[in-house]
Amino acid sequence: MGSIVLLAEAAEAIDTIGNGLDALFATGMSPADDRDAIQWITELETLSRRVAAAQTGLVAVIDRDNLHAADGHASAKVMVRHHAKLSEGDAKARTQVAAACRDLPDVAEAWQAGQVGASQMRVIGEVHANPRVRPEMEARQLRLLDDAKLMSARRFAQTTRSWARLVDQDGPQPAGERNHEGRDFKLIPDPIDASWTLSGSFGSMQGAEMREIFDHFIDAEFKADWAAAKVLVGDRVTKADLERTDAQRRADALHRLFRDAAAAPEGAVPPGFIHNIHWSAETYEELLASLSDNRAPRPDPDTHMCRTPDGFDIDPTEAATNSLLFSFRRMVVDAKGVVIDLGRARRFTGSARTAASGPHQRCVWPGCWVQVSACEIDHLHEHAKGGGTNPTNGIPLCGRHNRWKQKGFTVHREPDGTWRLTRPDGTQAA
Repeated sequence: MGSIVLLAEAAEAIDTIGNGLDALFATGMSPADDRDAIQWITELETLSRRVAAAQTGLVAVIDRDNLHAADGHASAKVMVRHHAKLSEGDAKARTQVAAACRDLPDVAEAWQAGQVGASQMRVIGEVHANPRVRPEMEARQLRLLDDAKLMSARRFAQTTRSWARLVDQDGPQPAGERNHEGRDFKLIPDPIDASWTLSGSFGSMQGAEMREIFDHFIDAEFKADWAAAKVLVGDRVTKADLERTDAQRRADALHRLFRDAAAAPEGAVPPGFIHNIHWSAETYEELLASLSDNRAPRPDPDTHMCRTPDGFDIDPTEAATNSLLFSFRRMVVDAKGVVIDLGRARRFTGSARTAASGPHQRCVWPGCWVQVSACEIDHLHEHAKGGGTNPTNGIPLCGRHNRWKQKGFTVHREPDGTWRLTRPDGTQAA
């Protein structure tokens, strides 16, 4: 009798949720203005997270009570995948999140309250699935939860996976070594239509260098298209006027790279190319010490940073070795991510630009994903009003958002290192 009552209560709760959604759709979603739209986004996202938490909770119960076995399903994942019509990836992620919630009760509670995003929970489930990382993850639970609440999905994924790689250095084989040993590249002809398919994989250092060079070639193709379109359209030119798509420009950029390489003298290096790697001081010093002592490095996962300016992680052992053999620009940051002052200049160029962009991977405007290499470095406190050209007064903004500052928006940095955007009327954007 007790189970029947519980089933009735659960059914009533689900009906209540369904009726509420029916009422919402009937009323219509029509925010009054941009700030009301932000409120709608927040409220609906919270509801979505709580429903997703209920879905993962159901997977956990099915697994715990072996409810999948009655119809011959091999696991709770298979049962849910079949009846919910999920992809294999979605079913696996839901199962991994359910397992993580079992071992991380504080995270599970926040997930049920709608305080953690679904994307962040997928990363938590993925990392928790590694048994060598799991004990450290349970000890790190509160830090993990703070990061999940505060960071964007992209940054949280990068930070958490980077931490997991460092914790799992004693696994079957270090990832950096495995990736470098397994490097491969193929250019394969299709005998049916005479097309070609390119595929390959590289270690972190090679990949980062190739990506930076490739991005320069892509940018050159874009500028060529833009100049050609401007001749026809004038100053009103937009991306819709360009002759080629982004995909076509990428393909042509790679072709140009091959042809330029064939035409260049043997061993030539692209003029002006400097590869910057952003380190935390602790990581760099630990890596140099490990090389000197001929031992495995033991970087602190909480202070570790070794990446390109645009935020691509690099294997620190490869990068440390590279720093001893080739031209290298080292950058040191403090606990708040502020780079040391690298000198005075009127404009942010050279070392000053590198230092000001160092702590950032993208434009700091909320929601903007333009990579820092494509941003302008602007003065927080205007240079004409006495603002210095130093890292603490520099900020990367894409061209669009640098112009938006002329509309009365201001960006400032809080004492704890976080950024805030203030609207012309004095209110703060989320």
